[in-house]
Amino acid sequence: MLKFNLAVLISMLLISFFPQAYAVGWEKIEIPDNVSTILDDDGRYKDIKTGCAFSHLPDEAGLPNKPFHFYYRKGTKAKTLIYFNGGGACWNGATCLTSLTVPVTQTTRPAYNPSIENENNPEELGGILDFTRADNPLKDWNMVFIPSCTGDAHLGSKNEVYVDPSGIINHGDAVLVQHRGFDNFMAVREWLKHRADRPGTEQVLVAGSSAGAYGALMNFPRLHSIYPDKTKISLLSDAGTGVFTSNFLNTVFEPDGPWGTEHTLATWIPGINRIGSYNALNFFTSLATGIERHFVNSKFAYVTTAWDDVQMLFLNIMRKTGQGVNDPNQWFNLTPVTAVEWSLRMLTTLHANALINRNSKYYISAGTYHIGLVDAFAPGVFYTEKSAGGIYLKDWVNRLVTDDRNYPLINLMCSGTCGAPFPP
Repeated sequence: MLKFNLAVLISMLLISFFPQAYAVGWEKIEIPDNVSTILDDDGRYKDIKTGCAFSHLPDEAGLPNKPFHFYYRKGTKAKTLIYFNGGGACWNGATCLTSLTVPVTQTTRPAYNPSIENENNPEELGGILDFTRADNPLKDWNMVFIPSCTGDAHLGSKNEVYVDPSGIINHGDAVLVQHRGFDNFMAVREWLKHRADRPGTEQVLVAGSSAGAYGALMNFPRLHSIYPDKTKISLLSDAGTGVFTSNFLNTVFEPDGPWGTEHTLATWIPGINRIGSYNALNFFTSLATGIERHFVNSKFAYVTTAWDDVQMLFLNIMRKTGQGVNDPNQWFNLTPVTAVEWSLRMLTTLHANALINRNSKYYISAGTYHIGLVDAFAPGVFYTEKSAGGIYLKDWVNRLVTDDRNYPLINLMCSGTCGAPFPP
């Protein structure tokens, strides 16, 4: 019964995301679905097991999940983009199970994407991954695309058992969800470590959108460590500004939390080393500035809209589920109070971050759309967005990866109400 119920619900849900297709010009790198042992930067060995949230279920379940794979596209320059895809997040029975019953529409969707196929194809996502566009500043770079299908922002290494509080999924009986995003990332990292062209890499851009923005930032130290000292390494974080609730932070970053982050975080790095002590108001500033100060020769760039509706939604979900509101239909009613709170906290965080560390810059655009680097929510936006100081987003990213004193990377922000979703 477990296999049937999950198969029907998830298959019907995910067929609506994007049509199935293989990436053109991209090589699919498949990772065997087994346990392997890797040596981490702290000198300790770790066992990792790749996979998606439900890829442990047998094939006959009919789920659109396969053993983990990622994508690689070889460019013509000794430069590499490593991109962590977004895919939402889940951390309790309501977000990991009940939310899967929510239809995919213009205004609603589940809290996370458990499929390795849907919304995880770099050819379909376009934007900064579109190497066919002449105006893409990274068109000639090597590109690595890391899918998100585990609901843990690329930070998990644990199998967790949940119960759907509504009793719909599996009739309220226990369901196992694989939070293996960190394991998937580490498998990609091992692949990168063994590439013959790695020692000659001149530049690396670690980037991520939405949930992938947190994976990019918090896994940045482990990517930085595998490249030579001469390699220039920067971070580009998109639509992930860390406006969370204390309840959420205490759930996912405390020992024995659902994602097993006590076994995955690079706790030898400042900022990450005290993550369990941060509260909701100082979390992202403390985390980011600690990492930035440690990697003082790297540039850190943050992109967001002033009224990002999906980031607002997740703040609302965190607050609602923390209050025991487990019905997803009650999560999507965003009030002006929530919108203003999210926007003010986001602005405070990014301003403080840039003030503390000179190697941190931001690009805050007008509007409510989610994600600027790829086309998942706003098609073409990477090439058309210019509401922050009249500078195109693509050109600002070009400044990030180009050392040109005439066009330095600077903080940019939209003017006025920045396209607020309600009357001023």
